Amino acid sequence: MPARILAERWALLGRATGKLLTSCASKTFPFQYTYERLSKSTATDIKAKYNVVVIGSGYGGSIAASRAARAGVSVCVLERGKELQPGEYPDDICQAAQETQVDYNTGDSSCKLGQPTDLVDVIVNHDVTVVKGCGLGGGSLINANVGLDCDPRVFDDEAWPKAFRDDLATVNGVDREHAWQMLKPAPYPHWYPSLTKMGQVKKAAKAVAKEVLDIEDVDKVFYRPPLYVNFKDTKSNHVGVPQLACVGCGNCCSGCNYGAKNTLIMNYLPDAKNHGADIFTKVEIEAIERDGEEWRVSYVTHADDNAGEERILRADIVILGAGSLGSTKILLNSRKRGLNLSDQLGEHFSTNGDTISFSYDGPDPVESVGLPPDFDEEKPVGPCISSIIDLRSPQKPLRQGYVIEDSSPPHMTEMLYSILMAVESHVSGIDTFPDKSLWEEVMHSLRPDNISRTLGMLTMSQDKAQGKLILDEQGAIVMHYPNIGEEKNFELVNKGHMVAAGSLKGTFIPNPAWGGLFAMSRDVKSVITVHPLGGCAMGESGLTGVVNHKGQVFEGNTSEVYDTLYVVDGAVIPRSLGVNPTLTICMVAERCMRLMAEDCGWTIDYGFGKKR
Repeated sequence: MPARILAERWALLGRATGKLLTSCASKTFPFQYTYERLSKSTATDIKAKYNVVVIGSGYGGSIAASRAARAGVSVCVLERGKELQPGEYPDDICQAAQETQVDYNTGDSSCKLGQPTDLVDVIVNHDVTVVKGCGLGGGSLINANVGLDCDPRVFDDEAWPKAFRDDLATVNGVDREHAWQMLKPAPYPHWYPSLTKMGQVKKAAKAVAKEVLDIEDVDKVFYRPPLYVNFKDTKSNHVGVPQLACVGCGNCCSGCNYGAKNTLIMNYLPDAKNHGADIFTKVEIEAIERDGEEWRVSYVTHADDNAGEERILRADIVILGAGSLGSTKILLNSRKRGLNLSDQLGEHFSTNGDTISFSYDGPDPVESVGLPPDFDEEKPVGPCISSIIDLRSPQKPLRQGYVIEDSSPPHMTEMLYSILMAVESHVSGIDTFPDKSLWEEVMHSLRPDNISRTLGMLTMSQDKAQGKLILDEQGAIVMHYPNIGEEKNFELVNKGHMVAAGSLKGTFIPNPAWGGLFAMSRDVKSVITVHPLGGCAMGESGLTGVVNHKGQVFEGNTSEVYDTLYVVDGAVIPRSLGVNPTLTICMVAERCMRLMAEDCGWTIDYGFGKKR
C-alpha cells in the first residue's frame, strides 16, 4: 500500500476513533488511591539554567535524575512523551490506535502516523522493526517487567572497556543492589492463584531442556523470574507512592491501569521529584552544543501555542537517557551542528536477539491473553511474563544460549491476534502433531476459541551487534542491519520454539516478520525488537566507542572526553545481552552516576525517607 494512502487511512481511523470514544463511557478502575502529577504543567516553567539536564526518562534517565537530585544539585528532566498515571492507559483497540505512532521507512516508501507523544512508538525499517515506549517512564510503561541478570560471560567480552570489566565486583554488588532496592523485583508469588499458562510453559520446558541441553531435571531451566510488579497493597511505597497489588489481568504491555506495575513513575521519578528535580513532558530535544563552559540544549515542545519553535536552555552537565535510538539521534544531530564526536556513533546496534514464535491451538487451555476490566478475578492470566525456560548453560558456548518466556498480549489486541494467528497457521504454520486420527482432525477443526489454547514464546538471544543507526534525509533515525535475520541465533531459537510447540501439540507459527506472512510479502527475514541496544557504545577511545566506561562522550576519535556530557542508557551497551536488558542497563546507569558523583565531589544519599 502506498505510504500516502496508508497515512490518509490512519488519519481517518484517528478521527473515527475520537468520535467513538466521546460517545463511550470511560472505564472506572477500582482505585482507593490518587496519584500526584510528577511533571510540570507547561514548558514555560523551564528555567534558563540547571546544574544537570537529563534527556529522557527511561531507566537510565530516571536513575540519573534520582541520583543527581539526591546529591542536592538542580536537575531538569525533559521527556518527549506524555505523563500517564494509572487509569489513563488505553483499554480498548480504539484508544490503543490513538496512542500509537508509526515511523515507516523501508527505503522504498516512508510515512509517519500518529503524534510524536503517543505512548507506543513503532519504527519500521527494512531490516529491523523497533517497538518502544514513549512517555514519562519510557519503556517501563509498556514492557513486561522482567529483571534478569545477563550471563556473566557477557561481561568477559572485550567490547566492554577494561576499567568497566575491572569494576564488575562493584557493578554486581553495590550498583545492582541500588537498582534492586528501588525497583523491588519479585517473582510471581506461590500464594497467588495458579496460572494455566505457567503449567503449559513448564510442560514445554521438559521437552526443550531434553532436546537442547540433554537434561531431565526441568527445575534446572524452568523458574519464575523476578518481575517489577507489586503483589501487596501499600498506601505508601519506599518513595511515598501508593500502589495496589497485581490483579493478574495480563495487560502489562498496554500500561498498568491498577498501579501495580513498578514502572519508573512509581520509584525513580517520584524520588527525583521528592528531592527537587523539575520534570517536563512533551519536550523534544533537537541537539546539544558546547558554549564555553556550559552546554546549550536546543528543544521544541509539543504542548503549547509555540509548539515546534526551537528554544534553548543551558546546563553545566547534560545526561542523555533517551534510549538507544533517541540518544543516538540527538548526538547525530549534534554532530551536524558541529559537536566533535566519534566515527563510531551509530555503530554496534543490537536487537538483543529478540524474537517471538507461537504454539497455536493445542488441545489444552493456555489462557494467556489479557483480560478485560470486568474479568473474573478467580481466573487471572497473571503478569505478561510469569515464567521462563532458561537455556543459558555454562557447558555451551555463550552464543548458543537463549531464554524463552511466556507472553500475554493485552486484551484489546485479542481480535487482531486471533486473525493473525488464523492466517499464519495456513501461511507459515507447521503441524507439530501430524499423526492425528481423522476423529482428532475433526474435533480440532470444530473447537472454538483457538486463541485460548495459544502460547506466545518471547525469546532473547545473542545477535552479533553489527547494526548501524543513521539519519535519513528527513532527519529520522534509521536502523541499517543487512541480513540480521540470517544470523544463526534466530535459526537456533526457531528450532527450540518448534520443540516447545510440539510438546504442547500446537501448530508452530514462526515470527511473522522473520518466517511468516510479512517476511514472505517483503522477501526479507526481518527482526522485531523491543530491546534495541547500542549506537553510543562504550569503548576504550573514540576509535572503538562513543563513550568511555563512565558514560562520558569522547571528543572525536580520541581518548579525550567531554567530561560533563554523558550517555547512561541502553545506547552504551556494546553488545547483545541475551536477556531482558533492564536490570543490566540500571546497573550500568547506577555505576555511571556513582562515578559522576565522585568526579564532581557530590555525595548521593541512598537512604529512603529523606526528602528536600
